[in-house]
Amino acid sequence: MRIPDWLLYLGLLSGILWVTGKWHEVNNAPLPPSPPTSAEMALFANFTPFSTTTIMNLPSDSPSVMRGTAFSVSRTGQWLLMADTVAKCQNPFLNIGGGLAVALKIQPIKGHPNRVFGLTEGGSTPFTMANEDRIKPGLRAFVAGYSTNSVGEATGRLIGNTTISNKRRMQQPIPAMAWAASGRTLGLEESINRFAGGPALDDNGHAVGIMLKEKPRRGRIYTTRRETLVSILEQADYRPGADIKLNLTKRNYANIADSLRREYRIAQVGCIER
Repeated sequence: MRIPDWLLYLGLLSGILWVTGKWHEVNNAPLPPSPPTSAEMALFANFTPFSTTTIMNLPSDSPSVMRGTAFSVSRTGQWLLMADTVAKCQNPFLNIGGGLAVALKIQPIKGHPNRVFGLTEGGSTPFTMANEDRIKPGLRAFVAGYSTNSVGEATGRLIGNTTISNKRRMQQPIPAMAWAASGRTLGLEESINRFAGGPALDDNGHAVGIMLKEKPRRGRIYTTRRETLVSILEQADYRPGADIKLNLTKRNYANIADSLRREYRIAQVGCIER
C-alpha cells in the first residue's frame, strides 16, 4: 500500500518540529562575578598579556564608545573581530578595564571582507579548533562576549547548516550554522548581536565558529561554519598549543566565560571618538 505524499510530508514536518522543540530548552546561567574595581585593574594591568609600554589610559576629554567583541587567534597579538565593529574608527582599542586600553592596528583578511585582525604587542591563548566530526545536529554551543552595556553569555543546540543574507551589496549569502537558543545569562535583557565576532565554543571549549547574529523572535543564534574560521586562521599566526578542555556545561558557562574575559581570550573592542 502506497503512503500518500502529503502524509509523508506531515510526518517529516512533525519530526522536525519535535526535535527543534525538544532542543528549545531554557538553561539560563547565574550572573557572573562583579568586575574588578579601577584600582584593582590598575594593579592587574602589569600582569596582562600585553606589552606594558602599549597600555594607555583612556582619555577623559574624548568619548570612548564600546563597540563589540573580539577573540585571540595568536599569542603574538592577533585578534579576530567583525569589520563593522571598527568601521569609520580612527582610534580602535582593546578595553582592559579600569580606564585602561591597548591600541589596535587593523589588518584586512584576504577573502573575508566582513572580518579583520586587530594587532597588539602581546596576545592571549587562542582556542583549539573543534573536531569536524563533533559538529552534528544536537551539539551544544556557547557564545560569550560584550553587549552594549554589560557582559553576557548564551547557549544553543545545533539545528544544521543554513545561509543568511549578506549586508554588502552584490555579495552572496553567508554560509552559516543555525542554533536553537536555549539559555542566556540571567539579567541579560539586551540583544547579543554585539557578541558578533566572538567565538562559538563547544562543551570542551573548542571553537566551532564565529558568532554572527541572533533572531530572538525565532529563537535562533547564527554562527559561521567551521570551515570559515579555518580559512581565516590560515592567514593568522595560529598555534593553539596544548589542548586544555574547559568542560562547559549549562550550569557553569557564565563563570567560565567570565574567566575567558579576564584572561583576554575574549576581549572588548572600543573606539576613541575624537
